[in-house]
Amino acid sequence: MRLTVHGRIRLQQGVLNVRISLLFATVVAGLLIGKDANAQGQPGAPRAATASGTNVAVLDIGFIFKNAARFKQAMDDIKADDEKFKQEVVRKQETMQAEVQNLQKMLKGSPDYKILEEKLAGDQTKLRLDMARKQKDRIDQEAKVYFNAYQEVEIHINKFATTYGIDLVLRFNAEKMDPAQPESVLNGINRFVVYQRGLDITGPILDQMNRNTPPPRQTDGGNNRFQAPRR
Repeated sequence: MRLTVHGRIRLQQGVLNVRISLLFATVVAGLLIGKDANAQGQPGAPRAATASGTNVAVLDIGFIFKNAARFKQAMDDIKADDEKFKQEVVRKQETMQAEVQNLQKMLKGSPDYKILEEKLAGDQTKLRLDMARKQKDRIDQEAKVYFNAYQEVEIHINKFATTYGIDLVLRFNAEKMDPAQPESVLNGINRFVVYQRGLDITGPILDQMNRNTPPPRQTDGGNNRFQAPRR
């Protein structure tokens, strides 16, 4: 820290030693985290708690969700379960279509006609209700997966920030704008962090999330959901 008194710059007593300690910690953190992040092909650690007082970092949460192995597996499980349900719906619709054709061949008003007509009406109503419930279930399941994954991100950020003296972590988007995609341009214009230099901790956080992750497995119909680690 520097104080200006009557146009002259002075150093407060003891600040120099603190700066040297911060600088040493920053160099060590940069070497360790930067090496680990480069091995993952991701951005390196930020210049956290540098001698100039920088204690802010940025994180690309969208990139985390796209590349976190267990999060992707959980979402794939939900998608597989949804595809299985859709196939079941198609089979039921085909069965009902065949029954409609049989109904058209029957004499209207006959007992068999009324029985089949009521059955078709009941089957169609039940199918619509099942589809609505399934849609709600999928939304709830996806929300839970995102919630748990975000909780894990927060845990790793907290540990990282505590270790390297970071006081503030901002969300940002590292993707470049594509002029051919209006949505990409709009997202780029609305991004919160316009510029950052060496403050990206996305790589180290993603590395922590993917450590000890079991290899990809066959989907189990959505029964194995993403679980955030306990604090």
